[in-house]
Amino acid sequence: MRYSHSRCFVVSALLAVVLLSACCAPAPGGATETDVEVTEEAAQVAETSTPSPTRMPSPTRTPRPTVTLPAPTVEPNSEPTQVPTQVPTSTPTPQPLISAPPASGVVEIELERLPNNDPGPPFTILVDTLRIREDGRYEVLGRVRNDGDQIYEGISVRASFLDDKGGGYGPVDIYAPCPFLEPGAECPFSLQMYARPYVAYRLHANGTPVVYRQPASLVLSGLSVFRDGIGNVRITGTATNGNAFTVRNPTIAVALIDADGDIVSVGSSIVLEEVAPGASVPFDVRVEYQPYAWYELYVQATRD
Repeated sequence: MRYSHSRCFVVSALLAVVLLSACCAPAPGGATETDVEVTEEAAQVAETSTPSPTRMPSPTRTPRPTVTLPAPTVEPNSEPTQVPTQVPTSTPTPQPLISAPPASGVVEIELERLPNNDPGPPFTILVDTLRIREDGRYEVLGRVRNDGDQIYEGISVRASFLDDKGGGYGPVDIYAPCPFLEPGAECPFSLQMYARPYVAYRLHANGTPVVYRQPASLVLSGLSVFRDGIGNVRITGTATNGNAFTVRNPTIAVALIDADGDIVSVGSSIVLEEVAPGASVPFDVRVEYQPYAWYELYVQATRD
């Protein structure tokens, strides 16, 4: 029996040691209870010391001001007030007679044509158009006709104008664009004078009978007629020497003709070169545009 009691005492002592060891063992992870409390306090301090980001409110957009336009005032049955036009009582300056309404910037007029008593070649000057241009200059257009039996060269027209005060302007000479004027042939001309209140004018033709030089004919082909966009009519083509001899300085003149058959514009061009037999040269003539129905070409060269 004593042996059994002793064994019970020993077993109880061993159990007590085991229980005491379990109570004194460290917590899992090597942290004690004190350590856990310090860690939680540090976390609370860290959480309170780190500020959270503050979200700023978005700026308020200011609306644009609204512009209100006043409505137009409409008066019923309103009409503009008419200011009476005062009619001048002064006597107007005498002006040349107008025979046609303005057209293309010109005004056709009628002036007295004085007779030409000066001696000269047997020429007749035919006036087709007498007008005032936009720039105020007077312009005479027409033809010179050779009524004689000789060939003339150096054809020119001399003009003199008289104003309403007994004065005058001129004479002014212009050369016709034809090197020669054969018997019965005509050549166009255009002459301009400075603006004045003219009431009359006189024309005189000049020319010299040829002695050494002789005219030669040319054949025109490939004609093209068009507006150049800067106020001219352009006529281009080719002039061919169909003669058995060389010719020099082909001259091509152009006259624009209106529906009444009158010349309204004149232009010319000279090709300054020699043209062998059978050879050709191009030409290009520019003439100031005026309303026209057709055109006439005059071509001549000098026999070499």
